[in-house]
Order: sequence, then C-alpha cells, then structure tokens
Amino acid sequence: MKLKFPEVDLNCSLHNHSDWSDGASSLSEMCYGGKAAGFRVFGISDHWVIPPCENMDSESWAMAPERLPEYIGTLQKLRAELEDENFSLKIGLEVDFFFENIDQVLSELRKFPLDYLIGSVHYAGVFPVDYVIEDWQELSESQKDDICRIYYRKVAGAAERREFAFIGHLDLPKKFGLIDNRKYFPQAGKVLDILQKNGGAIEVNTAGYYKECAEAYPAPELLAEAFTRNIPVTVSADAHHVSHLRRGFAEAAGVLEDTGCQVRR
Repeated sequence: MKLKFPEVDLNCSLHNHSDWSDGASSLSEMCYGGKAAGFRVFGISDHWVIPPCENMDSESWAMAPERLPEYIGTLQKLRAELEDENFSLKIGLEVDFFFENIDQVLSELRKFPLDYLIGSVHYAGVFPVDYVIEDWQELSESQKDDICRIYYRKVAGAAERREFAFIGHLDLPKKFGLIDNRKYFPQAGKVLDILQKNGGAIEVNTAGYYKECAEAYPAPELLAEAFTRNIPVTVSADAHHVSHLRRGFAEAAGVLEDTGCQVRR
C-alpha cells in the first residue's frame, strides 16, 4: 500500500487498534465506527510484537502471534459486510522493529493476506519507550540520551525496510514531556533522509495531542522537514477506542496546511 505526496486525505485512517491488542473496542465496533465516521479508507493495525529476548512484557499489550489467522479472518468477514463504493476496509498490523529478528518476522508475515504494515519502535533495548511516565522519571539525562540514540537507530533501521507502508509516531520518546525533543531533531532528520531515499512515508499521529507532550507525532518542525523531502504523510488518531477515531484531525489539518500540504477534508 503506497501513500502519495503532497496530498493528505483526512478520510483515510490506517493506524487504529482493537481489543485484539491494547484497544478497548472490538474489531466490529472499530470497523463499523470507521464507516460511520465517514472514512473512505479505514484500517485496523493491531500490535504485532515478536521480542528477540525476554523481559519485554509485550504479551500484555500485543496480539498473541498464533491468533493472526483468526484476526485476519474476522476482518475479512467485516470487510464483506461493510465494503461498498464509499468505504474500503484495510487489514494491517503495527509491527515492532528489532534488528535481531526483522528478516524472520517479515518473512513470516508475507505468508498472510495483509494490506499494509506500520513500522514502529516501542523498545530501546528492553526499555519500554512509551509505557509509563515513571520509567522516564527514574532516568538521568545521560540515560535519556542513550535511550533516544537507540530509539532513533532502530527507527532508521525500520525506515530502511520497504515493506512498511509508513513509520509510526516518529518522535515517540517525547510522549511524557521529559526530554528536549529538539535535541534529537538531527537523528530524526536522518530517518527522514532514509525515507526520502526509499520512497517511505510517515504519519501525523494525533494521539500525542492527548499525552503530556501535548503535540502530535512528529513535531511540526519535523513535519515541515518531511514536506521539503516530498515524503508522503497520512493522518491517524492511533485510536484505541471507537470514540477516538477522528480525535485531533482538525488540529492536524491546520499543522499540515501550515507546512504547505494539500489537505483533502
């Protein structure tokens, strides 16, 4: 699934979760809700995490890997119920990137009829980047630097993979408002350079508006950098409940238009 530049369609939303991972609404509620919300293209992308080591606890918020066929089958049935000339349902996954096993993970996923994959990073080593604020409050500034360095190195690795339709929440470490996000713009810029080279894309993830950082992912400055590189952009709420499907879209549209993007409402 390829996104286009420079137009951004606010009636397309691909980053959404159900109770198959860490969402609070069922697949049926999310898909019927997506159609009711007026989306023309709507995707479900529950978390798919294959940890390369122990002590990551991803099973508490990601889909059990062995349930993937059932997940796809359920979405295929919903697609048959819901699709018409005005609505298309896409089947996706948000895949955690690890250098140690990405080749095996992507090889396994090629066996399944998935429409798209989101490349994301939630761990720097075994440190959970976006789990709870207390994890960050215990870190020194030097430790925060190390976490962000590892994070962006992994995001750059994900950007190298053409299998991902787009990169999720580019500057996620800012979530709790405990780092100077601008400090890491050069590292994020290197990720954008890779995406430009490989024809990759990013999202404007509006969930950040409702976190301590009070800003969508990525920061407006990074979004502007993406625009100068002709990198395609999609908007998603990273919704975990049916009531959040269009949350923050109006704010995101304003930021996008400020960068010069053409926004289709």
